[in-house]
Amino acid sequence: MSYHPEQPGSRPMPPNYSQASGSQQPYAPQGQQYSQPQTHSGQPGYGGQSGYGSQQAYGAQPNYGRQPGYGAQPGYGMPQMHNPAMFDSRSLPEQAYGPGSERFWMAHEPDRTTALWTHLGSLIFGFMPLIMFLVKKDGSPFVREHSRQGLNAMITNTIVTFGALFVFGFVGFILALVTFGIGIIVMYAALIVPLVYCVFYIIAAVAANKGEGYKFPLTINFVK
Repeated sequence: MSYHPEQPGSRPMPPNYSQASGSQQPYAPQGQQYSQPQTHSGQPGYGGQSGYGSQQAYGAQPNYGRQPGYGAQPGYGMPQMHNPAMFDSRSLPEQAYGPGSERFWMAHEPDRTTALWTHLGSLIFGFMPLIMFLVKKDGSPFVREHSRQGLNAMITNTIVTFGALFVFGFVGFILALVTFGIGIIVMYAALIVPLVYCVFYIIAAVAANKGEGYKFPLTINFVK
């Protein structure tokens, strides 16, 4: 066996591993596919899925990104902002009214403000619910329901007030003949009706500001 010293300035050649290493994949344990990385829980792949190619897209997971919105049925599931049933008061459940109903409507701030001024405008102009109902009846279920309730209250208030004025006016006139005019003050009792509905409008405005539905009492549903 002869010894051949290296020439000055030359470098040793690196060993050839192509034949020795064979077809093994680098950095992969033997008996395991590289396309199935292990997680901390010992399950293959991310989220229990095998391979990178079979991952589910973000948003395809169950309940991912689902927020309750208009038309959420009891249980507050998928949003149904374009559900035609939301624009029909006969399809609304009891959960759409009263405390806690804000979770049913999930109304945005502009809709709350619009519904608020719909009821407050009734105290000043009287016909504000009619205008808002015509403008928003096909745009916002929350505003539509509040304006519909306010419109029915306005119609009922007008009818009952005129009826009360007629009844108490007649009674006051008869009493005035007997009491030398003093009995005429009875006709002012008819003003109790609009005062009661003013209280209802204020309560409805507070509920609208909270995002809650409100059902007017002592009101006939002329508009459904």
